[in-house]
Amino acid sequence: MLYRSEESFYGLGTVCYFQWRRAISQILCERISLFSHNLPNLKINQKPEKNSNVKLRNLLNHFPMKVNLLPVRLFLGVFLLSGFILPIWVCPQTSVSFSSFYTEALTTGPVSGRMLLIVSQDTTIDPDLPDPFHPFITFGRDFQNWLPGETLVLNQQNSDCFLSCPDSLTGWIALRAVVDTDPGSSILVRDGTCFSDKIIARIEPGKANNIPVPITQMLRGKGFREKPNIRLLEVESKLLSDFYGKPTFIEAAVLLPDSYFTDSLRYYPTMYVFPGWGTIHTAVTQGSFQQKRYGMSGIGEENIVVFLNQDCRFGFHVFADSKNNGPRATSFVTEFLPVFESQYRAVPRRNARFLTGQSSGAWAALWLLINYPDTFGMAWAASPDPVDFSRFLDVNLYSPDANFYYHPTGSLRNGIDSDSLFFPLRDWITMEKALGDGGQFQSFESVFSEKASNGLPDHLFDRETGEIIPSTLNSWEAYDINRILLSRGASLKTQLDDRITIVVAGDDPFFLDEPVKTLKETLDSLKIEADIRILDGGGHNTWSNEIREEMHKKMDNMYKTPSP
Repeated sequence: MLYRSEESFYGLGTVCYFQWRRAISQILCERISLFSHNLPNLKINQKPEKNSNVKLRNLLNHFPMKVNLLPVRLFLGVFLLSGFILPIWVCPQTSVSFSSFYTEALTTGPVSGRMLLIVSQDTTIDPDLPDPFHPFITFGRDFQNWLPGETLVLNQQNSDCFLSCPDSLTGWIALRAVVDTDPGSSILVRDGTCFSDKIIARIEPGKANNIPVPITQMLRGKGFREKPNIRLLEVESKLLSDFYGKPTFIEAAVLLPDSYFTDSLRYYPTMYVFPGWGTIHTAVTQGSFQQKRYGMSGIGEENIVVFLNQDCRFGFHVFADSKNNGPRATSFVTEFLPVFESQYRAVPRRNARFLTGQSSGAWAALWLLINYPDTFGMAWAASPDPVDFSRFLDVNLYSPDANFYYHPTGSLRNGIDSDSLFFPLRDWITMEKALGDGGQFQSFESVFSEKASNGLPDHLFDRETGEIIPSTLNSWEAYDINRILLSRGASLKTQLDDRITIVVAGDDPFFLDEPVKTLKETLDSLKIEADIRILDGGGHNTWSNEIREEMHKKMDNMYKTPSP
């Protein structure tokens, strides 16, 4: 929708009035500013200083008589200060508000959640959800029980801002609203998420701008699409239900090989896949990318694939027991596995259970293997989240003067390992605050931190200064995989030998190669046999045909080897 300037609503005479009004206002504002700036230099009955009032002095030099500057200064002061008692339009302020609404044709409501407004100052661009590589101006606010036909206002006073604030906008903008209606999930691209069309509007400086943002659309078709060989498995967890005080399920997609339906006596090994950040179990029913990434068919021996959902309110719980997300690891091992293996023909032994994952999911695979080495046969981890907190996204969390935002030199830390892109960690945190619960750093805190009195995860660092909070760091140490191996790795040597593979690129944009290097040194010192590969390149995606074939070959060989 296009919003016109005020001049288009009035006749020529009124236009001239507005133009005259703004011109006079601008002149007076400039004079007030000039007077305020030079007020300390107005000295009664004294000669002006060398660089002050130069134009006035030059003018007075044309008079043959000596002039007393006191009356002149008093006159100028009264004239300029008179601007303060003029009507309020003398120095008008820009204000911007966005008024959203929806009708029962979209949903019957009421709805609760978070409203996001994503803005681009280039109107040829369709604003999208921001990330470090594609940041957009973003405003966000929570709401409760929003009814159809009711107006929900977002403005500078009630929203969190990223890159800019509403009252700082000016000129033409493109915007799109996104309404997150499920506060229990960190995923926005899912069924039920509502949004507006792309809107183009003009912000008039010095005016109160109110921009209507009708919410007209809802995402559909993003849910689970069960197919003959892709089944939905939802296991209700008593442990998690007790933790949350409501029925809670562990969800997964089960992918079955073709022979599963023709050979009813055959049992299969199982590959448990923990996908990367932002990907959930429904992804394998929406396309073929995930199947290709992990080589789910056509490579190696046939097996059953269990593609797991790690999503929760605060991000990804990565199947680790925690104070904020509940007993996720325990419930997976003691509740999900027995139900799955009773419903499907999966071989129920250690060397028939394989863990693999990408990024956050890769960390989950390593975590489960190290904590349940008698349950799982191996972990293949691609670009895992930090496995050593002394090299956590380029920050040594254990350093006495550790700061999440600043280097010891005082310069801002880049959140991206790049010479061409600078996106400070401080801006990343501001972006996630605008987006609301479920960002990457809150996800880390939800797994590693204690629960605060407000029900949210304890912050690792002060959000204003970036200083590490020692009491929170103490709880994080229990999830530092490198420190866990340093403390009890020797006792795990027999169980872990030849069962860990980590592949990461030396140019990983999130500095994930650095903690893997430290972990390799630890494994070497403990003489635990592990396959740790630091590739020359690849960024955050290290998967290739060669990698996939090697992974499946390793699983096949392990499956053929009897469990000890």
